[in-house]
Amino acid sequence: MSEFKRKGDKHRYSFRDAKCIGLTCWGPGLYQHRGATLSGSRNTGSPDSPCCMNRAYHGCPNNIPAFSKELSAERKKDGWKLA
Repeated sequence: MSEFKRKGDKHRYSFRDAKCIGLTCWGPGLYQHRGATLSGSRNTGSPDSPCCMNRAYHGCPNNIPAFSKELSAERKKDGWKLA
């Protein structure tokens, strides 16, 4: 398990591996925990979890995409780094 941070963002996003920054399935975001409730609202009131949205909703792909130095460099340029 690896965590990434973006410059200017207080959250630490949870990813499967440190190499995720260079994969096409990269998808950082805030996962909302939802469930059935009596009020009809599906929001559980739990705090959002910063993580890879692809992993949260679908799981990591069975065939992990090839690591791309170009994608990694682009994301680092956008302010992402290993926390």
